[in-house]
Amino acid sequence: MSDFESSDSEYETDLDVYSSGPGLPFNPSMIEDLILSITDKFNFRVVMSDRRVKNAVLVTTGLSVAGALIGKYYGGKTGAVVGGAVGGACGLGVVAVTMREIWQEIKGKLPELYEMVYDYLAGLGFDDYQRAMKFVFQHSGATTQLGMLILQITSDTLGKKIISSLTAV
Repeated sequence: MSDFESSDSEYETDLDVYSSGPGLPFNPSMIEDLILSITDKFNFRVVMSDRRVKNAVLVTTGLSVAGALIGKYYGGKTGAVVGGAVGGACGLGVVAVTMREIWQEIKGKLPELYEMVYDYLAGLGFDDYQRAMKFVFQHSGATTQLGMLILQITSDTLGKKIISSLTAV
């Protein structure tokens, strides 16, 4: 069972209702592309659960030891220190994966995100949401606002911390 799979009824929402499209005022795949483009632009990363963190720490601890051994063999004490430091830095105990990497796993839990992004675009006052999408990409203020909206909705819905260049500011 994945970190994002849940038996709670609130998470059993499925985007299949959007795939048919006849009654929808927007194309879900275009909205999805917009969401992913913004998450890529602002480097959205989902902080993963303890189980995945423990697995990553084990792997990176192994890499740290291997780096130290290889460094010592090929580069002496300095190489061992550098190899150990690089391997250890990879295993700080926090695993954050990009939204794009886990998108297929989580998008079924985010149907309201599609609606909120569409509503945001509609609120820009353009007669066509596709023109509004172009406007968002051409104006960094609008992109930042939409990025913050995506960040908040996704974090609240998934119950996960999301870090990005927006939260670093």
